[in-house]
Amino acid sequence: MKKPVFQALVVGLIFVFVFHAFQIIQGMYLTMNYVPNIVETYESVDYLQHKVTFGYISSPMWRMIESLGLMLLGIIVFYTGKVLRRKK
Repeated sequence: MKKPVFQALVVGLIFVFVFHAFQIIQGMYLTMNYVPNIVETYESVDYLQHKVTFGYISSPMWRMIESLGLMLLGIIVFYTGKVLRRKK
């Protein structure tokens, strides 16, 4: 019983790690490919000042819920794959 539970937790942690690694890589890509446009500078500043909130939008509790949800998704995928392999 302990081995499948441990494997499911590892798969869940891999899901969390891959999700956050993807977020970091996507941010790096967008930052490297950003080209400022002098003509539309005022519109982007106006947008950034009034539409975007910098920093954490929500409390750290939501980060924890997000990570637990991703872990749960990984566990579900693991057990679903295990069940499908048994049926063959």
